[in-house]
Amino acid sequence: MLSKAISENRVSLDNSISVFLNLPSKDYYPSIKRTITHTSGYKSSYYEGYVSTNFLNSGNSFYGITEKTLLNRIGTINLENNDYPFEYSNFNMAVVGLTLESIYNEDYTPLMNSYIKNDLGLNHTKISDGSGDLSNYWVWDNGNPYIAAGAIISNITDMMQYAKMQMDEIPSYLGLSHNVLAQVNATTSDYAKLGIRIDAVGAGWMIDTVNNIIWHNGGTSNYNSYLGFNKTKNIAVVVLSNMAPNFRLNATVIGIKLIKELEE
Repeated sequence: MLSKAISENRVSLDNSISVFLNLPSKDYYPSIKRTITHTSGYKSSYYEGYVSTNFLNSGNSFYGITEKTLLNRIGTINLENNDYPFEYSNFNMAVVGLTLESIYNEDYTPLMNSYIKNDLGLNHTKISDGSGDLSNYWVWDNGNPYIAAGAIISNITDMMQYAKMQMDEIPSYLGLSHNVLAQVNATTSDYAKLGIRIDAVGAGWMIDTVNNIIWHNGGTSNYNSYLGFNKTKNIAVVVLSNMAPNFRLNATVIGIKLIKELEE
């Protein structure tokens, strides 16, 4: 959706988040580019005092966080005007979600649900409302900014369709998200042993420049997922698992292995 907004000239990657968010006056706030590439300097998430209690009640450690809470936290963080080392941050994604709300002047949940259905044509993908053919979904409260970081649920049919859209770049603006926006060289030795590489980051995508794989993953307490593709070889893999990310082999490890097997 951010790529769509860029294609519509509603936002530039070089814009400061303060252009769109109601924040205290300060000399510097990160750009959209640094936020979406996780080089903003923001931590993965911030402890807000009551989060641990809500985790016990709902399984979702982000439950109860409001837009006001997030904006207040942003205002208290002082960062330098430079690229920070890559650190994947749900906080960053929550900030991007609030930015999209401001750009389109609509709450994130109906905004994203409409985009998924009407722009992408995916009929089995939505912001989680607790319903589905499985159980143990995370509970989300209305207006929680962290919905943008991990509340979408889908099925294998929609995700394979979405992977094909990415490879075909239809809609055309999807290709914008594949461009390298930050060289992060974040492949750890443990990742390298498993074949997982994060050499660069696009608009929300991790990029393995050695193997030409663009990918992303996700996980909650009871689910984890992976989507990766190689546009040159026209190969895509989706793995959806109803197990926790740390249960035996996770979706990312399986996904990378499958891509390499298909390439051979």
